Amino acid sequence: MANKINFKEGSINFWIPENVFDFDDNQTHILVNQGNLEGSIFIVKDGDNKLKFFHVLLGKGRTDVVIDVQELLKSEKHMITATWSISKKEINLYIDGGKKHNTTKITY
Repeated sequence: MANKINFKEGSINFWIPENVFDFDDNQTHILVNQGNLEGSIFIVKDGDNKLKFFHVLLGKGRTDVVIDVQELLKSEKHMITATWSISKKEINLYIDGGKKHNTTKITY
């Protein structure tokens, strides 16, 4: 999959099914980890109970965006979407169609 990712512009969308993990469990859960010689994307629910999206463009830099997820319910499924655009100079992270959303500006 990583050799087909456009690291300059793109999106990824997936569901976390119900009862996979507690969002306030203080544990790390790697959800996406893809990369190649051009760059990488990494999405993780970290031990601080935040969902983090890291976008790396090799030779240029790294940008990340974070959303606190400790109040999300384990008993519900949750849709995760991450977008990135070098031309628009931003990365975005959305939960459940934008009920929770955060944007970070790209500086490279």
